[in-house]
Amino acid sequence: MEKHSLNGTLIIFNGFNLVLLGVLLRSGMQLLPTLLIMLLSTSMVQFLTFRLLNRQYKEIKDITEKVSMGDHSQRIPTLNVEEFNELGQSINKMLGKLDGTIGHLAIHREELRLIVGTIQDALWSINAEGKIEWANSAFAQLFNLYDETRMQYYWEVIREVSLLNYIREFDSSPENRIQEISLGEHAYLLSGSQNPDAQRTVLLLQNIDDIHRVEQMKKDFIVNLAHELRTPLTAIKGFSEAMEETADNTNMRYLKIIQNHTNRLINLINDLQTLIRLEQNYSINLREINLLTFFDNIKLILSPLFEDKEVELEIDIDPAQPRFCVDPFKFEQIFINLVENSLRYTEKGKILIRSKATDKDLTIEISDNGSGIAPEHLPRIFERFYVADKSRNRNSSGTGLGLSIVKHIVALHNGTIDVSSALGRGTTFTIVIPAGKAS
Repeated sequence: MEKHSLNGTLIIFNGFNLVLLGVLLRSGMQLLPTLLIMLLSTSMVQFLTFRLLNRQYKEIKDITEKVSMGDHSQRIPTLNVEEFNELGQSINKMLGKLDGTIGHLAIHREELRLIVGTIQDALWSINAEGKIEWANSAFAQLFNLYDETRMQYYWEVIREVSLLNYIREFDSSPENRIQEISLGEHAYLLSGSQNPDAQRTVLLLQNIDDIHRVEQMKKDFIVNLAHELRTPLTAIKGFSEAMEETADNTNMRYLKIIQNHTNRLINLINDLQTLIRLEQNYSINLREINLLTFFDNIKLILSPLFEDKEVELEIDIDPAQPRFCVDPFKFEQIFINLVENSLRYTEKGKILIRSKATDKDLTIEISDNGSGIAPEHLPRIFERFYVADKSRNRNSSGTGLGLSIVKHIVALHNGTIDVSSALGRGTTFTIVIPAGKAS
């Protein structure tokens, strides 16, 4: 198809008018007829130009309307006017890239649909109005009121109060959160994430019954094992102490080794049982205590540990707020474990317990000037049986459970515990417990 430049066509038409005007002026024709002829000629040029442009515009408009209706196979044909033809080809390239993008999105959408359909846990999305945009088959099986053929509000489908409260709290505080909830006789882990651009919330409800069963089996095993080991260990300890009366120096050395390892195993069993009790019993007995009296008792309890040690225990209590509400027996265990841990790695210097209480919370710091903890160990020191310095732990009497017990007791008080340390300079544990709150 022969193409014409729009600029060239306009130049030709205007040139024709100029030539016509020159001819009329030379012929001596009067002014009025000359103007009428020029007006007629200009109108004809404008009509032809408009007709040419309108034909090209209509072809582009017809194609773009079909594309907007969803027919992405349409393409703009080659046009007569060069400028319109270039515009049409650019639109064709754009449509080609759009088709490719839509094709990839369709593939990914289908893959996502298959993935969501194979997930065995309930998964659904809620829009800003509270309506369920989509849900997988596991959600439909768990909540019988769900009808995928119509848009429903989530409170029409979900009737469990704990789950509804979580969703409402999530709407008011959109940070990603994970919470364990119970629905009937089953335990679930509920997590959610918000898409602020689409104003949607995606929620996942994972069944964790199997995990709870395994945890319970592990706890039962530990309890039974501790019970079975306690009797023979007590017998070994008793007989070894009885044999000290008739043992010579060589045998006495062996008996001391037996007693040390026996005591260590008994301490391990005691810590395991303490940890299991803390995990199984989430209640605490809150009582108002006098912090000055409480820490005087702590110092009295711990004083035998500092005999024959070049370490001093110093306690600094804020007298402005002497009373606070805690579980005194569990609270006592925190300082026994932390001081024993500090004493194990402090050869000379002091261990300082400092507290500051307000109407809102109680902040306690337990610091030492011992060997310190390397930075790579700090995130894991509250794990069970985790030992930062394995070479030193061989000669210590620690069980590897003391800090884990401390963390559980602090959590029962709805508090937090943090640690900071520097090698060769010491370690500081910071505990913050809110006033009058308990699990």
